[in-house]
Amino acid sequence: MTSWDDVRGRLEDELRTLDDASFVVVAEPEPPRPPARGLLHRRPAAAPVRYVQVRRDGEHCYAECVGATSFGGDWDVDDATHARLRELGWRVPGDEDPSGVEPSYPHYWKLLPRIEADRVASLCADSLALLGADASTLQWRRES
Repeated sequence: MTSWDDVRGRLEDELRTLDDASFVVVAEPEPPRPPARGLLHRRPAAAPVRYVQVRRDGEHCYAECVGATSFGGDWDVDDATHARLRELGWRVPGDEDPSGVEPSYPHYWKLLPRIEADRVASLCADSLALLGADASTLQWRRES
């Protein structure tokens, strides 16, 4: 069984070897979509999943976490969980960053030095745990 310490450690390793302008995504598997219905056979949208993603920008890591529906994101985050995510250090759309980075809407986001990969990994793993994800079912994707 995968623990949150395992997730944290793997993510830290991924971040240390991540190429510039590349990113890693850690997410729950997407649930199966319901069958098509109606005259036009439209398929309902897939249910939202909990995820984090981190992009390396030079000597920085730009991290994002699934956004709350209260500010246009996909995940229904209650007030207590939102407050806890903010305590962990996440910024929300509209927050200013001293580095001048413009946030990506509609996610929680954070910019940290790449040298602090351990801190970025902890932020991401702690957030997924707080949101109720299951560490043993997470899927990993790395892209350029």
